[in-house]
Amino acid sequence: MEDQTTPVRQQHVFNVDKLQRYLTVKSLVSNNGTLTVRQYSSGQSNPTFLVQTPSRSYVLRKKPPGELLPGAHKVDREYRVQRALFSAGFPVPQPLLHCTDNDVIGTEFYIMEHIKGRIFRDPRLPEVTAAERTALYVAAVEVLAKLHSLSLTSLKLEGYGKGPGYCRRQVSTWTKQYNAAAHRDIPDMNGLSDWLMKNLPADDNEVTLVHGDFRLENMIFHPTEARVIAVLDWELSTTGQPIADLAYFLMPLYWPTGFNIINTLGIPSVEDVVSIYCRCRGISSGLPGLNFYLALSVFKMAGIAQGVYARHLLGNASAPNAALFGQCVEPLAKIALQLAQRSFTAPTEDQLFLQTAKGQAVLQQVKDFMRQYILPAQEVSFEVKSMCAKHRLCICVQAKAREGGLWNLFLPSVSGLSQLDYAFIAEETGRCLFAPEVFNCQAPDTGNMEVLHMFGSEEQKRTWLQPLLKGEIRSCFCMTEPDVASSDATNMECTLHRDGESYVINGKKWWSSGAGNPQCKVAIVMCRSRSEDVGRHGQHSMILVPMDTVGVTLVRPLTVFGQDGRTIPLYLNLSIFQLQILIPDLIHYENEVTG
Repeated sequence: MEDQTTPVRQQHVFNVDKLQRYLTVKSLVSNNGTLTVRQYSSGQSNPTFLVQTPSRSYVLRKKPPGELLPGAHKVDREYRVQRALFSAGFPVPQPLLHCTDNDVIGTEFYIMEHIKGRIFRDPRLPEVTAAERTALYVAAVEVLAKLHSLSLTSLKLEGYGKGPGYCRRQVSTWTKQYNAAAHRDIPDMNGLSDWLMKNLPADDNEVTLVHGDFRLENMIFHPTEARVIAVLDWELSTTGQPIADLAYFLMPLYWPTGFNIINTLGIPSVEDVVSIYCRCRGISSGLPGLNFYLALSVFKMAGIAQGVYARHLLGNASAPNAALFGQCVEPLAKIALQLAQRSFTAPTEDQLFLQTAKGQAVLQQVKDFMRQYILPAQEVSFEVKSMCAKHRLCICVQAKAREGGLWNLFLPSVSGLSQLDYAFIAEETGRCLFAPEVFNCQAPDTGNMEVLHMFGSEEQKRTWLQPLLKGEIRSCFCMTEPDVASSDATNMECTLHRDGESYVINGKKWWSSGAGNPQCKVAIVMCRSRSEDVGRHGQHSMILVPMDTVGVTLVRPLTVFGQDGRTIPLYLNLSIFQLQILIPDLIHYENEVTG
């Protein structure tokens, strides 16, 4: 991203003219155009540069100049793994060429495409909403699971790493790296290295491609969507134990509370991240020894910090703040030792989603009721052809549910159940098409009742909410329109404007859930004000429209795959009629509340 670049730092300056001549021979740039080079301000290992011409942009990664730690800065490995991943459709920048000729810019380097998107340096993601924060973390976990699901054979990366025994090699490698770069003795780092070597996982034979430095900062997200479009910085990639990658990603969730990360609204818990990862990979959510992998991750980070500081002392560090990294090593070692002593057992699915005692009791009641009444009634309904007979059958079973207190279970203020409690109940009632209606938990009434409960006036609640809660009437929700793609509500054509103490509505709606029921007495209709005083995303309102209002016309039922879905298009033509019902208390709120 261009706003994260600076002029090339003095220790990394190279001959741009030579680079341009080389790229011209390789047909990447024109010899006549102007080539500009800027350095990315982030990154602590291989220096990274934005290379631009008037028509194209590239990213260049090179080795640092001067004396290097043994085995570090292997840009050829980065290039190889990115080429394999790009060919497999995994989100990485397309690698374009690899140059081993040091005469071009003084060191080995490679060129890849430049991808525009969002890079988040702060794992708390303060610049986005809580909802998007969750979505971004989920997207990152999903792409990590996708990486670990790739076959090394299909990637043609057999022999890329040493395979089994990854954890032992990692402890040994980072101990050597740390010792080679250490500027003073840090007892906690020595103690951590000893603990890790003595507590290696008993089973260290799983082998996948691992990134080695998987964190939010090494991903580019889509400019507007919660989607990873490129994973960066493959310098530490190898083959080995994938849980080490997951633990490295989880590290920020274990930082001390002073880092203010764990409690940030919208960031998933460790348990949720583990659950998502395991589900995406199709593996058990039991991850024994996670404390080892977390301690190893922090040990590796401390080793990296020591290496950055060592490069600062040598004068060839890639980032301007490299001097600060020497202060991080000892605190990181202390955190790792604390994590090493923690007992962590990944929760099972049942432990992840714990119901309250009342929720468990009501769920058992629902299961018993389903088995005793609803499933047998479902068998009978298959044989009954008359819709009236089916309705009477449903009403009969519904009365038993109400008598048993299994009624309005979806609404916490009525049922005393949490949303999580109800999720299990909804899963159970989903076994039968009409079961939700038996418990008065059917759509769209549930959503409409929630809207009335949260935003309705007292008069509206008496008129509409109480009869709905008693099951005396039904309601419908009107959003979708026939002539526009109204899944994007900014396209909506149904208009609403105020006329004195009344509201005038004009529009057509279809796929209006619930409108076909004879007991449907009220609609919640989504409209646009088309006011020039607000932007196109602030023009939407929900309004209560009684179904017997003059101007409301039910046109025809619609079918889904040949079946009557009991959804009827509504033609709302109220321009000749001023709506007088409950005008002072009409629901009117912004489009972020959808009901």
